[in-house]
Amino acid sequence: MRTREVEIRLFRTSDADALANIYVAAVAQLGRGHYTPAQLRVWRARSPSAEAIRDAYLDGRRAFVAVNEYGQVSGFSDLEQNGHIRYLYVSPHMAGRGIARKLLVTLKDQARALGLSRIFAEASEVALPVFERAGFLSLQRQNFEIDGIAIHNYAVEKRILDSAKRQSAKATR
Repeated sequence: MRTREVEIRLFRTSDADALANIYVAAVAQLGRGHYTPAQLRVWRARSPSAEAIRDAYLDGRRAFVAVNEYGQVSGFSDLEQNGHIRYLYVSPHMAGRGIARKLLVTLKDQARALGLSRIFAEASEVALPVFERAGFLSLQRQNFEIDGIAIHNYAVEKRILDSAKRQSAKATR
């Protein structure tokens, strides 16, 4: 399946259960090659419930869901009003098919429409290559602890410039 068969649409409250399930499955399965069992256990323990996702996605941020050709929710992401991306998760059985990339393109387009100068996130080892392929810069590795277990992620960001600003920047060089 290619990304052309995936539709990106706005979040619906009825999606919340599927998103919570995708989060847990992605951490457990996709994180396996990048994090220790203890790290995965504490990360999974912090998984948002369907209710928490529903509440977060009704706070004014832009929330998007990827739906495959059979109408199944396959991934999700969001863009807070300040440009922060809180979630970017894809169902493990759909990983590697360009869904995360398509979600990031949607977020970049939304950020541009909102006049934001950048979008940023905290990327796991699993997500870091996806963000980098989408033009995000890795700013730094962030080491921290969850329940006494050392774990890490990466601060990433992408500058958003509209075409008028790009033209202006080229003209001043």
